[in-house]
Amino acid sequence: MKVLPGFKFLSLVVVVAVSLQTPSTAGWQTVHFHELFSFRLPSDFIKRDSNGDDTRAEYYNGQTKLLVVWRNTEAPQYDDRRQASMHDYQESTTRIGGQRANIRTYWQTVDSKRMYRAELNLGNWARGEVQLYMRLESDEPAMRELADQIFKSVTLPIPSPERP
Repeated sequence: MKVLPGFKFLSLVVVVAVSLQTPSTAGWQTVHFHELFSFRLPSDFIKRDSNGDDTRAEYYNGQTKLLVVWRNTEAPQYDDRRQASMHDYQESTTRIGGQRANIRTYWQTVDSKRMYRAELNLGNWARGEVQLYMRLESDEPAMRELADQIFKSVTLPIPSPERP
C-alpha cells in the first residue's frame, strides 16, 4: 500500500483539530451574581426564588440543580475529604480569578438512585475561608463535563463600566 506524501500530515491535523473541540457554549446565559462575580450557564436553566437570601441561588434544568453560595461553603473541610459514601471520588486544584479553587467530583446513592455531584470551593478551603461554593448535581453522569464548563466560566469580580 502506497501512502501519498501529504497524507500523514493531513491525518495528524485532523486528529489535533478534533481533540481541541469542546462542546459549544453558544446560547448560554451570563449570570451576574449581585455584582460580585459572574458565570455562564446553559440558557435552559431556570433560577428558583431565593426567598430574599442574597448569598444563595439555585438554578434548575429538569433533575439537574446548580447551587451557588457566596462567602460560605456547603462542603466544610473534613479530616478526610473523601467520605465512604463518595464513589469515584476525584479532586483537583486550579486557579480561578487568581484564587485557589478545589474541585471535586463523586457520586452517591440517594433514595436508591445515583446522584452525580461536582463541587467548587473557591478560596482557602482548608481554613474554611471559602469565597464561592458551587455544586452541580444530577442523575446524569455527563454532568461532570457541564460542571467543568460552568466552573471555568467564573469571573471575579464583574468589571464595572468605570473600571478600565
